[in-house]
Amino acid sequence: MMELSDFSARIIQLTPEEIIIYVGENRSQLKLMFINLEVEELSIEQCSTVLLRLSSLDLARELKESGEIQFLYKEFGLFLKKANKQGHVENCANELSNNIFKNRLIAWLHHKHYTSARSHVGLFEAYLEKLSIAITDGEEDYENDVLRDLHTYYQETSVLLENYGRYDLLQQFQDQFGDEELIERHKVLDSYQINKHQFTTEVVIVEERDKIYEPSVFTAALFETKFLRYIKDHHRTIWYEILLGYDAQTIRKRIINFGQAHFDNTYEHLNANDIVKLYSYFNMRKHFFSSLYLLERFDLIYRYHNVNGRIKFIDIGCGPATSGIALVDHLYTKHGGTVSFDYFGVDFYQSMREEAEYMMRNDVYVGENSTFYMERLGQLNYDDLNNANSIFVNTCYLFASDSLDEEELARDVMFVRKAKEKIPFYILYQNTTEVGKNTKYNSFKTHLGEFKVVFSRTCSIFYNTKRNNYNSPTRENVNFEILEII
Repeated sequence: MMELSDFSARIIQLTPEEIIIYVGENRSQLKLMFINLEVEELSIEQCSTVLLRLSSLDLARELKESGEIQFLYKEFGLFLKKANKQGHVENCANELSNNIFKNRLIAWLHHKHYTSARSHVGLFEAYLEKLSIAITDGEEDYENDVLRDLHTYYQETSVLLENYGRYDLLQQFQDQFGDEELIERHKVLDSYQINKHQFTTEVVIVEERDKIYEPSVFTAALFETKFLRYIKDHHRTIWYEILLGYDAQTIRKRIINFGQAHFDNTYEHLNANDIVKLYSYFNMRKHFFSSLYLLERFDLIYRYHNVNGRIKFIDIGCGPATSGIALVDHLYTKHGGTVSFDYFGVDFYQSMREEAEYMMRNDVYVGENSTFYMERLGQLNYDDLNNANSIFVNTCYLFASDSLDEEELARDVMFVRKAKEKIPFYILYQNTTEVGKNTKYNSFKTHLGEFKVVFSRTCSIFYNTKRNNYNSPTRENVNFEILEII
């Protein structure tokens, strides 16, 4: 990962044109650098050095407004805002073109420049006006980020006025947030009142109930369309006994290797897509039901759906979007109507990523510009996390993999956490109960930052793969855990 000290030393030596080329070639590494930048005196000093260098170049307008230079001013501005360095933030805001990040910094500076405690009441509407123009540029929507700025302002100012002993102003300040006339005049305040529960929501684990899982009407039709019909209608299939030319034991042991096969390889006459279809038949459905169990117990996740901002569901080892489809089914059952959240399918195998994309194209999930697929989490574009109202990192039977590098995964997960420090962030874990298959998960947790275990249980999931099936259900013993990353 690039260090700020190295970047600072390099920038001092480059011409304006070379700086633009360098930033363009290293943008993802620079983004990661800013994400991991700690608020400390040395970092602030090095940021000041780079900003001084940029100012001394006296850049021509077309160079200053280039995407690369604007990227630097935006990232430095947001970091120095976090560091509460008003002068540096003002410098960055002045150099930014007229966009939402400039307006967001200006809104923050507005209340930071108050010289009187009474200004928090008298100038509140002016602050709302500045904050309102930081929501969108007509293409990107940052309303949830702006609402979090407003909530942070509410919290910090309430503490400030209380510490000053100005309880009269405190009451007036807090009353403004519920003032009907202000709410009517300012959409941002109206949206805050509607969505403020997001910032104070407590985790609730729903009481367990005895249940035999079976596909909903939606998932039964989906499974039939996406893989069952393909297998049934194949010319080498003798239904129930021989699938695509092979018996169940051969498929489980040799072809899908109990879920651990190299799914981009072929096997005799089977291509990679055939093997993925067989995996879906034997493994996907049982993992679908265990995923559904975890989502039903975790009361929080559906409360972030159909409100301001976007759920970011990062599905590590996604396979054919098993847990993604479970989330679609869960939200559809709870809310009715179509379902929409941002889905990040992460899987080493291209064939699995393609199948995940195929599964997520269905009549219930609205996924235009909302699905992202990658080989590993380190390839994530952090800009795709913008407007997050919550982040869920899902790991469904991931840690049973012999090839998984759990230290690398933990590092990449913490990069995501640092990229969105104020956003509710949870890790959903499920795996076999075999002790040896859980070793990597226990190691993974030692490489995370501070976290709280909000749910941990080993239980049996009972399910039938058909609707209205009166046969004895299949039983799967599963370890579950939910971590809240602080």
